[in-house]
Amino acid sequence: MRGEITESEPADRVMRSVRVNRKRRIVLVTLASILLLPTLSCTGDELCYRFRLIERGEWNRDSTLFFNMDSLLLPVGQPLEVSLEITTNNSYRYRDLWLLVEHNLTDTLFRSDTLRLLLADESGRSLGSSAGGLHQFSQPWQQFVPSDSIRSYEIRLHHLMADEPLTGIEKAGVKIIAVSTDQ
Repeated sequence: MRGEITESEPADRVMRSVRVNRKRRIVLVTLASILLLPTLSCTGDELCYRFRLIERGEWNRDSTLFFNMDSLLLPVGQPLEVSLEITTNNSYRYRDLWLLVEHNLTDTLFRSDTLRLLLADESGRSLGSSAGGLHQFSQPWQQFVPSDSIRSYEIRLHHLMADEPLTGIEKAGVKIIAVSTDQ
C-alpha cells in the first residue's frame, strides 16, 4: 500500500523531533557553558588570575614563569592591584621565599623587584590558607593604572633561593583585582 501513512509514522516523526531537540539543547547548554565560564570563574572585582603549575613541585633557578595579561580585560584608567599567589606543599622547608619579579606594568620598559615573601610564622605555621597538605599564600604586591588597551602587560617570576631545584612549590601565579574607589 504505497502512499498510505501508517500509524507508526507520526510516532517516528515525534521521536526524531525529540532527538533533534535534545541534541540542540545539549549543543546550546555546552555553548552557553563555554561562553559563561570566564564570567563565572571570577569573583567580586577579580579581573585576571593566571598561574603556572610547577612540575613535580620542583622549581629550577633558571625557570622563568611568564604571565601575560590581556589588556582588553583591564579597564583603562581604573586602579588595579596585583597580588602574587604561591601554593606550597608540606615539603617546602622555609619560612620565606625570595623572588625576582620583572614587569612592564607602569612603563613599556621592564622593571625588576626583589621580594621576600613570608610564608610561615616563627613556629612554622602557614600564614596563608591550608587544605590537604597544600598551603595557599596571597601577597598584595603593586597597584597600577592601565594606560592603554592595546599594550601588552607581562609579569615574570624567578625564585632566588639557593636550592636547585627548589622543592615544595606547587604553583605560582598573579591575580589582578579592581581597587575600590569608594571610601
